[in-house]
Amino acid sequence: MNRRALILNELGLNPQWIRHEVLQALNSSTQIEQDTANSVLSAAPSIALESAPPALTETPINRGSKSNKAAAAHRLLQQNREAANPNHQALTSEEISQLDARSERIGQLNWEQLRVEVASCTACPRSSQRQQAVFATGAIEAQLLIVSDAPNKAEEQHNLALFGPSQRMVNQMLISLGEAQLQNTLITNAVKCYGSRNPNSQEIKACAPLLQRQIALLKPTAILAIGQFAAEAVLNTPAPIRELRQIKQQCQNIPTIVTYHPSYLQRNVHDKAKTWQDLLRLKQIFQ
Repeated sequence: MNRRALILNELGLNPQWIRHEVLQALNSSTQIEQDTANSVLSAAPSIALESAPPALTETPINRGSKSNKAAAAHRLLQQNREAANPNHQALTSEEISQLDARSERIGQLNWEQLRVEVASCTACPRSSQRQQAVFATGAIEAQLLIVSDAPNKAEEQHNLALFGPSQRMVNQMLISLGEAQLQNTLITNAVKCYGSRNPNSQEIKACAPLLQRQIALLKPTAILAIGQFAAEAVLNTPAPIRELRQIKQQCQNIPTIVTYHPSYLQRNVHDKAKTWQDLLRLKQIFQ
């Protein structure tokens, strides 16, 4: 088990895309608390132990409790998400109307028109960072739709929804479902543009009409959402994967399976068994 997994295990958390800066901040916070406690104790050597109140001597503070650390981790995650969108404000009625009109317009597009819409989209700040938007990889008559999170730099450069180790792992997943699924799958992203950080909720919502139109045009037999942000986009909920994968899900009346992203599984091999369980549930849909 690597250092990151050990820290998360100590927190009592199932790792869900916790970024390195969050863990580093959490470690720093814990170290500051410990240093403060040590300095207070060393500055007051003349205090006799028997003069302290019994409750303090008999019930020492447990600074390493999992509940306290878990709460601190969730606060840091929330702060990190808010920092990614510092200018977020409540939408005006006019802005909401514009968003509704955009969604309605996108809902009328065919495949080629949708491809052009994705390529020219400027609905969120990620459009200024991209070299190109990644539309999808695979057949538009596919029975299985795989939704990944957002393209990384290599995926953007190759214009593929998945590339490299993640692509190879997904191919192995598809082989486990049957050789035919390798040729009968469309892979797309919840967020179509590369960015220097994880996508925030506003960016996921900006891309949601594009993803939902892809689903409506494809009409797949099943959807496999791999990753936290893919699950949020497909099911319109920020609930963690560990909860979503336990429940029967649907998107546009299509059976939907939620599981972990290959890049996560490469760092957390102990959760591969859970992903295998999810694949078995997916396989039952096609039987």
